[in-house]
Amino acid sequence: MFQDIFNTCCLTISSPAEVGKVKPLSEELKTVIVQTLMILVRKSEYSMIQSLYAPWSLPFLGHAVSILLNLAEKEKSRALKIKAMECLIEISQVDGKYCSKVKTMLGDTFASFLPGVSITLCQVITGDSKQGQTVIITALKTWASIVTMVMDDKLIEEAQIRSRINPNSKLDGKLQNLIVKRNKEWVELTGSKFTVLVKQIAKVKSHSSWKVRQAIVEWAARLLEHCSKSLKDCIPTILEVLVGLIGDEYSHVALYSRKVLESFSSSHLGHECRPLVEMLEENLHQLTVSLPRLIRASDESQKLGTASLLSGYIALLGPNVNSLLRSSSHLKRLSLSLIQVLELDCSDVKIVEERTHLIGHGASAVNSKEIPDILQPKKYFRHFHDKKIYHEFRNVCRLLGYYGDINLLTDHFLDIFHDTILHKMQATLILNEMVMGAAGHGVHRGITKKKDKEVQHKIAVLEEIIKMLIEEYLSPINFHLITSASHDSAMSTPETRLLAINLVSHDNSVNSFNRNIIQICLYLEGIGYFAKVLGKRFCPFLIQTLYPLLEKLGDETAFISSTAYLSLCDICSVCSYGSIDELLKQNADYLVNAISLRLRHFDQNKQSPLVLKVILQYSTVEILPLIDDTIQEVLSSLDDYYDDQAALFMGVLNELVKAVSRWFPCLKCKVEETQTHNQCVSLMDELLEYCKTLRVSEGQEEEVDESHYQPSQEEEEDDSTDPDKKPPLPNHVVVVKEVMTRSKHLLSSKSPRLRLLVLDTIGYSCQALSTHTDELLPLIHELWPSYRQRFIDEEKLVIRRALETLVIMSECTGDFIKRRTVTDVFPKLIHFLDKQAQISVQTGKAYLHTVAYKLQHSILTNIGIICDKLMVGGNDLEEMMCTCTRYLSARQPHTLQQVSISLCSTFYKLEPDRLWLLLCDMSCPVEYIPPSPCLKNVKFMTQPLSRNEYTDNVKIVFVTLYDNT
Repeated sequence: MFQDIFNTCCLTISSPAEVGKVKPLSEELKTVIVQTLMILVRKSEYSMIQSLYAPWSLPFLGHAVSILLNLAEKEKSRALKIKAMECLIEISQVDGKYCSKVKTMLGDTFASFLPGVSITLCQVITGDSKQGQTVIITALKTWASIVTMVMDDKLIEEAQIRSRINPNSKLDGKLQNLIVKRNKEWVELTGSKFTVLVKQIAKVKSHSSWKVRQAIVEWAARLLEHCSKSLKDCIPTILEVLVGLIGDEYSHVALYSRKVLESFSSSHLGHECRPLVEMLEENLHQLTVSLPRLIRASDESQKLGTASLLSGYIALLGPNVNSLLRSSSHLKRLSLSLIQVLELDCSDVKIVEERTHLIGHGASAVNSKEIPDILQPKKYFRHFHDKKIYHEFRNVCRLLGYYGDINLLTDHFLDIFHDTILHKMQATLILNEMVMGAAGHGVHRGITKKKDKEVQHKIAVLEEIIKMLIEEYLSPINFHLITSASHDSAMSTPETRLLAINLVSHDNSVNSFNRNIIQICLYLEGIGYFAKVLGKRFCPFLIQTLYPLLEKLGDETAFISSTAYLSLCDICSVCSYGSIDELLKQNADYLVNAISLRLRHFDQNKQSPLVLKVILQYSTVEILPLIDDTIQEVLSSLDDYYDDQAALFMGVLNELVKAVSRWFPCLKCKVEETQTHNQCVSLMDELLEYCKTLRVSEGQEEEVDESHYQPSQEEEEDDSTDPDKKPPLPNHVVVVKEVMTRSKHLLSSKSPRLRLLVLDTIGYSCQALSTHTDELLPLIHELWPSYRQRFIDEEKLVIRRALETLVIMSECTGDFIKRRTVTDVFPKLIHFLDKQAQISVQTGKAYLHTVAYKLQHSILTNIGIICDKLMVGGNDLEEMMCTCTRYLSARQPHTLQQVSISLCSTFYKLEPDRLWLLLCDMSCPVEYIPPSPCLKNVKFMTQPLSRNEYTDNVKIVFVTLYDNT
């Protein structure tokens, strides 16, 4: 009856036309039949099970296995596929608690189905990822369960003994052919064939789901535990799976992989297997030989698996990796593989083009990990793009530094560093990471950290290595590289000039500049790493590293300045400086001395002003007395190198006046508060005097005769002082005056960039001197002849900057420049607006990106502020009003119309009547009738209520300002 029900269930869904295939029935019916088979086998007695697995039942059992495999492979329903594989596990009785004799019988029976089961389930495991993680996990479990039951080392030995004692000679020929004898030859042949399937399944180790990765670790653990002899050819592949997963991002997977490997290495493997360490060393060597090829030819997921495998091998070997590193051939092969794999991509033009925007004042020394990604220069590699792959290779380098002989590795990679410029970047990157790894920073593979004494001893060794590397990195031939086509070779030492000839003469391209930029960034990043490694022990190295870091922080290339900033943040963190300002303040004496020495030999140190520029930007007012002499040297150097280096020195002076404006922001407010206080005091004095006079007149007090009053000696001295003598000016005011005096000679420079810089400097100087008008007004008078010429400059950007500077002047000086502005500037602006209004009529969107449009927009935006501050009115204002209101035309760009409408509100404050007449001439919104017949009608240039191009915008102005409709 059991067999009848079992066979009926199988025949119900099997196809009569194709053996082992399933009929096209509903999924519900198939699911019910599979569940029936599971319950039937699970609830049956042992005698029924024994008869089911007898040799004469092989055809029926094989039919059932074929149907279940077909369901698992072909069905689309995930639930049905999973049920079919669970039923297969139930039929195989893998989970049954039987004696070894029964298990041997089960293994003999399922040995006949092993090829079909293993191949079909392998196809399910490596099939489409859309089938779901649960299907893959169930297939892995089913595959491992049945294979370990058939290929179990102990059960195979027992089966071989039983076959010699009780051969199945009574069976007929057909059944005899179905039975598989698990003898030595069959085991070897089957084990060799399984290598293909195991390699296919091993690819699932890089699956995105951690549950699948954990399932494949369990799969590998069962094979190592039960089949280490029968599947000895598959052991290396299985170990690769485990080694690749001991660095998994999911901790449970990583810890389980390490636990399985440690259990396997500690167990006795038998005389046919080699020790695990030797096997790992051989696999590591084979992997390093094929590593460049694998990274170049594989996709990103396979590259990640390869990098993870390499990292896992080194982590598993641990200190035993030194035996490989002491072999020159192995070390050379490993180092060259890493050099080739970590080749950086230098083709991106953004590296050399992107200009720096320094963080500015107030940037505190936070941890570099908290700095936004935009400040962290990214590394682009030629052979891979995924960050995870780089992190794995970085971990490889750190593991080598952690476990290997750091002195040996440093000497070896320094040799590569010196051999050829093609490998210099990769060697620098590897050296930096190995030093980090040697100190135990960022090393993760479930590694037990070394004892404190060992770490302290290694830090002492690393201190000498770091000293050597810093000297190497900061040597002029390495550190001062050419980073742009405009780079002046005279800006560095004679050794650097020779290097420049070698580097640039034959390859003066974007790639060469990018290569130099990335190389400098790696040096700077390495210094930050060294600070993290040494901690407070790094403080003595500040005298070597601080000045170069500040020099690169002032570099115009964004990659270099950002990397230098991050390294300074790391130094501040480990050396207990609260901010970069504090770092500069504590080391100001050394920095000022270094800048002064280099300014005396400016021809060989043309980057030295950049250091002062950075100090000014990142420091507070306390630094000003310390750098006073250095600023005077900069001013003298500007006079000496006026022709060719004016832009460099003006950049420093521009930063100086910015710093003064930042350091003394509230002077004007303080003066206003003082004036208000003095007014209150004088009013109080008058009230007191009035009360006193009132009491005297009423006879309550006697009037004091002041004719006999004898002044004291101190009062006589105060009266003897000269009232016209002015108090000495503050130092910062004197410095700003000198900067402004030199600026007037540079306003007519041939370089547009320098003219823009000078105008910007003049604007900040006016702000800095806004409370010292006695000093500011004569300076503006002196520079005005050169300044007014900038409004007819060939470069419209210069005109725009001159206008912005004029706004600042009008705010700081009031009506002092009113007449000269109306006479010298307004006609030029009016002429430009009139001319450009004819061009901008009915232009397209492309016009909005032109320099002419931006100048139009800037004039219309700022001219109202200037007129308001200078209190321009009357005929002087009328001409400007006539010109600006032309932009109320609907044919002008919309943004210019909006700015012109806003400008009318300023004109309304100054001359409301003139503006009303002007707008009515352009478009009269209503007909104005005199209230008395004796008054004449007002006539305008346009008919009342008529429409033209100005009507809509004029109506908006009237509604907004005059409250008319």
